[in-house]
Amino acid sequence: MKSSQVRELARRYAAGQLNQESYRSQRRALIDAVTGGQQTLVYKETQAANSLRRGGAKLLALAVVAVVAIGIAVSLALKGSGGAHGNAAKAPVSAPTAPAAPAPSPGPALVHTFVEANDWNDGSLDTFTHRWISLPTDEQSKARDSLMYPRLVSELRDQITSEKAVSGGGVDPHLATLQKMAKALGVTGAS
Repeated sequence: MKSSQVRELARRYAAGQLNQESYRSQRRALIDAVTGGQQTLVYKETQAANSLRRGGAKLLALAVVAVVAIGIAVSLALKGSGGAHGNAAKAPVSAPTAPAAPAPSPGPALVHTFVEANDWNDGSLDTFTHRWISLPTDEQSKARDSLMYPRLVSELRDQITSEKAVSGGGVDPHLATLQKMAKALGVTGAS
């Protein structure tokens, strides 16, 4: 994926490296310079960083699964051996079990996963939009009430603004995909 100075600026703001006032003033200056012809947008390739980040997450997930599997195997091995103190009959001991944490709702989980991935390519946007549309209304409502939803809407609006600046008013399929997602979410003032 290629990213421009505008997208980099948006990422720095989303990461908390810039306050809102500084972000808006720098963004306005950059957009004015680009539209005035004083500066051209320079794109840089960011796919390697994203795939490295995803690779690290996959490695971590694999390590967690391996540790859990080893723990289960050791537990079963100890349970099956009957202990080291002979054949004395023992009453089964039931350990108190902690209640399992409820699984996250699909709506908030969809929003959280998308925001954390920070992948704004057309395929990712289309996948999110299709999954969003297929969610039941109550799950969409839960997602809108989640902590990550305002961040999603803010980043979506920033992406649309950036893409409008880059396209210069011309036909832009990526902008259309962003606007389709905004429409599906019911985000007003983003088109």
